[in-house]
Amino acid sequence: MVFVGIHETWGRIDATQADLGCGQDRDSIYKARPPAPLTCYECDWRLHLVHKTHGAYDLWFLRHANNAPHCEARLAGEGMAHHLLKLDLAHHARAAGWSAEYEIAAPDGSWRADVMATSPDGTRRVALEAQMSAISITDIEARTDRYRAADVEVCWFTDRKTVPWLDTVPSVQIARPDDGVVQVTAGAARFEPEWCEDRGDCGLCECEDCGAGIDGTLPCGGHGKWPTAGPFPLDRFVVAICANTTRPHRLRAEGWGDDGKLRWITRQYFDLEEEQVQATARRNHQIERLTAAQRRQREARQAAEQDHMAAIEALLQRQKALVKPVVEFVFHEAGAYPNVGRDGIPEFAMGVPVYVRGKPYAVICPVASRVPALRGRLALLVLFAVSERERGRIAAQAAPGQRIEVLEPEPPKEPTSTVPRQPRQGGLTVKQAVNRMFGLDRM
Repeated sequence: MVFVGIHETWGRIDATQADLGCGQDRDSIYKARPPAPLTCYECDWRLHLVHKTHGAYDLWFLRHANNAPHCEARLAGEGMAHHLLKLDLAHHARAAGWSAEYEIAAPDGSWRADVMATSPDGTRRVALEAQMSAISITDIEARTDRYRAADVEVCWFTDRKTVPWLDTVPSVQIARPDDGVVQVTAGAARFEPEWCEDRGDCGLCECEDCGAGIDGTLPCGGHGKWPTAGPFPLDRFVVAICANTTRPHRLRAEGWGDDGKLRWITRQYFDLEEEQVQATARRNHQIERLTAAQRRQREARQAAEQDHMAAIEALLQRQKALVKPVVEFVFHEAGAYPNVGRDGIPEFAMGVPVYVRGKPYAVICPVASRVPALRGRLALLVLFAVSERERGRIAAQAAPGQRIEVLEPEPPKEPTSTVPRQPRQGGLTVKQAVNRMFGLDRM
């Protein structure tokens, strides 16, 4: 069964319209003798007008005469469900004030619309496609692209339960109840907004990407979602398409598994989604800003720790380089060989103590910043430094008149082996020195 045929005199006729779409009467060709000169636009085979009732439908259509050849138009019109859906789509478009024609083809044959709905001013054309048979995603996307190239909008309608292309092309799923009107059951969506009570401090989102680990408050990016809209009557949907109050839209709100799907939505839902999309962008910007700040702080702490470790290593090297010159200096001054501590200790401002006859006599390279707390203890001792610069730092923190001697350090020995030298037994590594400096070795 098909709806459109070619009359030898009248040209194109539409069997679903009382005037056949050309101002003529159905009775003039219905059961006419001899048969009316009607042929198929596709195969040129003889057609005749048929009248039937199907439930609440009063059906008029064209049927190929016996022994008709293979015909794409006849195959496209097979199936009562397909036939009735095309009738409904055309009827609803006309009820919206639009014209609707069946089986309209492109001049180059690249597409053929089941129902071509055209606005009164002719500025918009929408192909309403009844896709009741199986079709691959690749094929339906290609057909959609051909419509788009011709500046024709399109919506695909199907009653199939499994529709893998529902998310990729403008389309809806329908259901035809036994005793009710056709309903749109999937393919349209409505946005349900949800926000934290305090939009400036998001405390609702518990997802992994919500900014966990960020110090500071984060603005709410919105927690709205896209539930399916429906079911609702098919006529309302077709009228909305014609009125341009619903449009196919690629969902953008993230986090609910719907982003990226193509759905028919209204303007108000687009605006609600846009508000959340903008809020999410501001939240992500805040996360990036805080993350960058924390990264800079972390890098600064790491650099400070490295500088601190380098300073401790340099202190250990200076103290080690002064041991021999200090021993010689103290021996000549005190007339007795001194006993030098192994390492710097907090009691002597992390300097290495030097004892003569069991009593503190001097300190090798004390840490200047630790000297003020020990001025009284260090006032009677000789402090040793490796340079005038170090002497100046110590003197600025020491008691007035504090004796500070600058000695030439012992030059480092050239290494004689590529094997790393082990620290002498009882000596401190840099890590141990740090632990001792902060009193961690006593815990």
